[in-house]
Amino acid sequence: MADNVKNIKVLLCVLIVSSLLGLTSCESLPESWQLPWQQSNTTILEPSDVPQPTDIPGESTQVVEEQTPTPAPPPEKLILWLPPELDPNAGTSAAAILKARLEEFASQNSIEIEVRIKAVSGSGGLLDALRTTHAAAPASSPDVVALSRDHLLRAVQDGVIYTQDGLTTMISDLDWYNFGKDASVIQGEVMAVPFKGVPMGLVYQSFSQLIPSNEWVDTKLNYGKFGFAADDPRGTFLLMLYLSLGGQVQNEQGETILQEAPLTEALQTLKDGLNTLHFSELSVPMQNSEQVWDAFSIQSFSTAFLPVNVVLQGRETTPDAPDPAFTSPDITLTDAWVWALGSQEPQRQELALALISHLSETQFLAEWSEALKEIPARPSALGSWEETALKPALEKMSSGAVLYPTEEVMNNLGPILRNATLLILRDNADVVETAKQAVESVK
Repeated sequence: MADNVKNIKVLLCVLIVSSLLGLTSCESLPESWQLPWQQSNTTILEPSDVPQPTDIPGESTQVVEEQTPTPAPPPEKLILWLPPELDPNAGTSAAAILKARLEEFASQNSIEIEVRIKAVSGSGGLLDALRTTHAAAPASSPDVVALSRDHLLRAVQDGVIYTQDGLTTMISDLDWYNFGKDASVIQGEVMAVPFKGVPMGLVYQSFSQLIPSNEWVDTKLNYGKFGFAADDPRGTFLLMLYLSLGGQVQNEQGETILQEAPLTEALQTLKDGLNTLHFSELSVPMQNSEQVWDAFSIQSFSTAFLPVNVVLQGRETTPDAPDPAFTSPDITLTDAWVWALGSQEPQRQELALALISHLSETQFLAEWSEALKEIPARPSALGSWEETALKPALEKMSSGAVLYPTEEVMNNLGPILRNATLLILRDNADVVETAKQAVESVK
């Protein structure tokens, strides 16, 4: 009996020692090998599944959600500023064409287009109102505004209009006259999109068998009487002669200048026209194009220096006027009008760009400009005019049109050129002395 008890005690000691040795050896087993009692349906937790301190039961938790910016609602209205001559409610055929185009865009985009008519200049005019609204009520600034080239320059200086990549994309199209592209680019940056030009032309009576020369200096030799606004404050015709003879109005430093040699030749053209009796004495007191057209319409002038739009509009409003025709000069002067952006809000700009593109489409621009009697900034639009007799000359004229010098230059040179013109035609002054005096008068 004692032996059995002793044997049992020995057996228990062996089992205990074996168990202890087995447990110690498990620590050196490969991690991939598990003892039967260690095997289970284990779920591997990703880092995001690991309980965080804030998940501890009994602890207060605060979930921080990432805020997604709420996009601004799309515009429900666009504001369009126009000069009186472009009023879509004016009751003319051109107004009806523009109104229909605006209504089409508004319908397609489920918006309202609010048109506001502003005077071209003066207090409350386009430029003045842009400045005031920009400072006092930016939300009321126009999304699209029609501006002349001079007003565009000043608006850019004042920081009241904005550039946008979409403008550059539109201007990169080849279907623009050079004067239109030049009007839209300021210091290398596209600030607008052009829609019309106002070139000067030499008009004559289409029934005449004697076709005038295309050269401006040949006005002294053309048949009959030639007329222009000699008392024009800007001295436009003498400037046209001067530029056509290679004269420059600014030097490399950007300073305003007159060059004596081409100016002397231009003044000699005036003197020769006076001496050959081709330049009418009726021109001397005339100050504007309307006076010149009135004289041409009653055949007091056989040829005349006039803006193309004045002739085209006059042909419609003056039934008794002789049917006009134009020469095709290689160079002429023009003003230009453009569409510009007046709001800096991205969504409003995006929709405004779409409207400008809508108003620049060839077929619309062709119909609208022909009804307006204005030259479109796109060659394809002018080519689509139904007018056939005048179109070839207008296309040549538009291709060679260059912008007037800036307002600053014109304010300096205009009075000097006007005075020189009158000294020759009215006072029969000496050409060389008049040229020298004009050059020395430039500030």
